[in-house]
Amino acid sequence: MSSHNKTARPCIGRLVAMTFVCAALFFSVTGFKKVDPIPQKTLSQDFAGQLGTIMSHNLVVNTTETRCLALNIYWEARSEPLEGQLAVAGVTMNRVADSRFPDTICDVVQETKSRYRLHRCQFSWWCDGKKDDPQELTAWRSAQQVARLYLAGIYTDPTSQAKWYHADYVNPVWADRLNRTTQIGRHIFYSDQTETQTASLN
Repeated sequence: MSSHNKTARPCIGRLVAMTFVCAALFFSVTGFKKVDPIPQKTLSQDFAGQLGTIMSHNLVVNTTETRCLALNIYWEARSEPLEGQLAVAGVTMNRVADSRFPDTICDVVQETKSRYRLHRCQFSWWCDGKKDDPQELTAWRSAQQVARLYLAGIYTDPTSQAKWYHADYVNPVWADRLNRTTQIGRHIFYSDQTETQTASLN
């Protein structure tokens, strides 16, 4: 037998012995106790925290409709806080659900009183005569994320079913005919009287 084999056997024996010692120490400390699972994040926290998942999430609404909502959020509220961006999304989707307005997101966003006059749209950026391509990359990414989260049901409407709004530095004549529901950021929101009464009873 070679000298190499003679020295190998004691080394193997020591390794086996050390393995048993480590196992004994581990079990004596843990006592086979069940380790409590780490608390899971809420669905909204987990969903919002994984941008890659959001970007690849398959929604019922197609990408064209999602883009229309994101563009509306971007142009109407990119300088607003998150709640203000959600409010614009809420108004847009509230109109989609109302038979008095078009029944798709893009048609609601692009609704106009006259194709031949500027500033005659429900959402003024659509017919202001300027290019509609987003220029602020960070704000555009944020608007897309908010649109996807809203359509996925992660966020909800903070406006109490509002379908109209205006900036706080103007006073349109139509505002007196509606019920003010809330102000978020620089926007003041309104709903029909019957809707406000129904919401107060729920």
